[in-house]
Amino acid sequence: MTDAEKIKWFDRSVKFQLSGLIFLEMKSRKNGVGVWVIEDTKNNSVLNSNMEWEPEPPLAKRDEAFLIRTRFDLETAITMYEQYKMFAET
Repeated sequence: MTDAEKIKWFDRSVKFQLSGLIFLEMKSRKNGVGVWVIEDTKNNSVLNSNMEWEPEPPLAKRDEAFLIRTRFDLETAITMYEQYKMFAET
């Protein structure tokens, strides 16, 4: 397996399609725990803790407040997306 194939496989293992172009993706791992984001790849935005979509700024411009609002443990991210679906359908 080439390095490119390994990277592609790894990328797939931490990114899950939820609906259309909305994905649940592990952005980093801290102390063995994944840090997850719900991402709308079409609009380059992420779901925040207020269940609102906000643009994801370039890496250098992401402050601590942005990370707190948009990065979650896996269970919280799944729960938030389920709640968002209920909210969005009403």
